Amino acid sequence: MITEKDIEQYLVKQAQKGTDWQIRKAQWVGHNHCPDRLIMTPDITVWVEVKAPGKEPRAGQEREHTRMRRAGQIVVSVSTKDEVDQLISEIKDAKSK
Repeated sequence: MITEKDIEQYLVKQAQKGTDWQIRKAQWVGHNHCPDRLIMTPDITVWVEVKAPGKEPRAGQEREHTRMRRAGQIVVSVSTKDEVDQLISEIKDAKSK
């Protein structure tokens, strides 16, 4: 059974593979529902919520993601290795534009 931790470890490994990207574990101080990871490239910064396969962000997480998007942040949720691969591909495509 694949867990959220497995997906998160895969995300970090794939994001670091052959790149100079910075990947950070994120946590708010005194506030809840921070996305799990922050991926920073010279061209784009993406907040990533990692979930176990078949799971969706909780209501509080969705509200926080909406607030962050209103502030101009890119926030995505991934729950499978295929979604991670798609995200990494999209980030690389954004970099080449």
